[in-house]
Amino acid sequence: MSANPQEAVVEMTSGAIGAPDGSRPWLLEGVDWAVRAGETWVLAGPMNAGKSALLETVAGLRPMADGSLRVMGRAWEALKGPDLVALRMRVGLVFDGRGRVFPGLTVLENVALPLCYHRNWPMAEAAEAVEAWLSEAGLTGWALETAGKLSPAWARRVALVRALVLQPDLVLLDEPLAGLDPAHARWWEGCLGMLRAGHPLMDGHGVTLVMTASTPGALPKWGTDVRCAVIEDGQWRDAGGLHDLARTPRPWGEAAPTTR
Repeated sequence: MSANPQEAVVEMTSGAIGAPDGSRPWLLEGVDWAVRAGETWVLAGPMNAGKSALLETVAGLRPMADGSLRVMGRAWEALKGPDLVALRMRVGLVFDGRGRVFPGLTVLENVALPLCYHRNWPMAEAAEAVEAWLSEAGLTGWALETAGKLSPAWARRVALVRALVLQPDLVLLDEPLAGLDPAHARWWEGCLGMLRAGHPLMDGHGVTLVMTASTPGALPKWGTDVRCAVIEDGQWRDAGGLHDLARTPRPWGEAAPTTR
């Protein structure tokens, strides 16, 4: 089910996220944020500023410490059973680094896992369904290899297509462009660009994207329609678009080494 173009996919009001180690009351506070269907957002800021925690909160993996959050009109804490599962299937999350792929499972098993788990498909049926995604990501030749054998950059592709096989309306990406060599960066820019416009493997409907970036080199190079926010010193501020972000003092450090 595609999101309505007028639908607020994410609505956060006076949002606050607690620090996991209890070292301070809030890791992040004062988040007033609305993401409309079809928008692309970049959350920029230094490492450990709370960007990953914010994505996990939107994905329903971490409770709000204060304020309110609605994802596609629903509050995570109010959902149970089939309603909770239904919303989870509309949200895809790609973790940073190697994407938390399961190293002991094959690439094929990793990508097919959401279909087996959420739709109770047998592996043979799920394997056939993900063939096109493996081809799209250049992973066909690795399908029967364990994911632990892949480099971080290739493992991150596995994490992406694993998040896409259920055709979610909202995709959250933690540092997807960080540390990539030029070839991998071009692939990601192209794939995410198609997701924004309407990827053929997503039945042509555009996807709402929210991604984080901790260095200038991890920013996308798309156009003027990308919305940006900066997270720094526990605070949130709307930064306009990518061009506006480029004209502000950058709160992030040097670019990370390239990942192959």
